[in-house]
This record gives sequence, structure tokens and C-alpha cells, in this order.
Amino acid sequence: MPLHFACGKIHTIWYSFQVAVARELCKSIDIYDQDIHIRSLRTLWYPSSVRFPQCFPQGSECSSILAITEGPQLSIWDFRMHNNGGCVQRVSGPTGGILYSVCTSPSGLIAVGGTDRAVTIYDPRRWSALSRWVGCSKYEITGLSFSSVDQSFIYVQGVDYEITCGRWRESERAFSFRGDSNWLGFSKCANTDVVAGWCESGSIFVADVRQDLSVIGV
Repeated sequence: MPLHFACGKIHTIWYSFQVAVARELCKSIDIYDQDIHIRSLRTLWYPSSVRFPQCFPQGSECSSILAITEGPQLSIWDFRMHNNGGCVQRVSGPTGGILYSVCTSPSGLIAVGGTDRAVTIYDPRRWSALSRWVGCSKYEITGLSFSSVDQSFIYVQGVDYEITCGRWRESERAFSFRGDSNWLGFSKCANTDVVAGWCESGSIFVADVRQDLSVIGV
């Protein structure tokens, strides 16, 4: 499972021994294998979020695939490919909107969210939207993560102080929790539903919701 953090205009994500560093203002993604630079990718828009998919159903190794939100688009990259600079797919997001976050599920689904306050779930086998959860956040969406307990649930972080968890297919909120000020970021532990968030106040909040989700999912 990858880890992710963002600091200023630089976003970094790990997968095994590989690291992807997105430089937003430079519109570039640099790929490293440990301390060896493998390749640079050039995006059309400013990259806002990047993920190594946990699984990819089109026969490619996950370690060579990147899912990136850039401007109003979700782009998929295979940094072993040279055609089109390594970009193998582009999917347009909301008209006039900007995508700020992307996450993937173990089954290969991809979720994106941004200024339109909606979460869209894509099936990469057909690149069609399976579901669209409109209004799941009061403000712009800046963080997403599928549940490890039940992939029919997704965590949604807005720019306010609330993180919401709900069923994306039914567009149904299950529960939410709040910090003491606006979130600067959040992350979910690998393979378990322990979620942590960092607030503007400097406080860090950690929530263990594994038991709650097990009960809700019944």
C-alpha cells in the first residue's frame, strides 16, 4: 500500500521501493527507484494528487502505473511506455471544475473529487463512471480513501474540519468526525481503517473506526 503526503506544491507517494514526486508548479512527475531517477513525466495541467493503483485490471503491473489528477482531468500513466509521453488514458472531470484528489481500491476502482464537492468512481476496464456521489462534502474535496474494511465505503475530506464516510454507490452518509480546525490533510493506515488528520491548529486526530464500519456494513 502506498503512503502519501503533500507539502506546499510538492506531492510525494511511495510504492514498495518506488517514489513518485509531483511538482505542481513545474507540471512534472519524477519517478525514483530508491535513489535512482527512472523517468520524468510532463502533465498538461498542474498535478494536484498522485497514486500508484493498488490493482490495475488491464494487465499492467501496478508499480509502473500512476493515477494523477491534473486540472479538470484524471490521467493514467505507464512510465514504461514512451508514446504520448507515457500517458495512456485521460478522463475529463466536471466542466469548469478542478480535481484535487484521487484514490484507488484493491479491486482497481478509481475515485476522484474536487471543486464540485462530488466523488466520482471510475471502472478502468471501461473508463465509465460507476457512481457519482453529489454533495458528499460541504466544501471542496481535498482527500479521498477507500475503506479497507468494506470497499463500498469511502472517506471524504473537505477543506473544512469534517471527514465523512459513506457508501459511494448509494450516495449515503454513514458517519463523520471532526477536528478542532480546518484539515490540512488526512491519511488512512494501510490495510486497516485507522484514519488520522492534521489540523490548522497543529493538532493531530486519530480515529479507529474498524468496529463501527463492521457494524454499519452488516
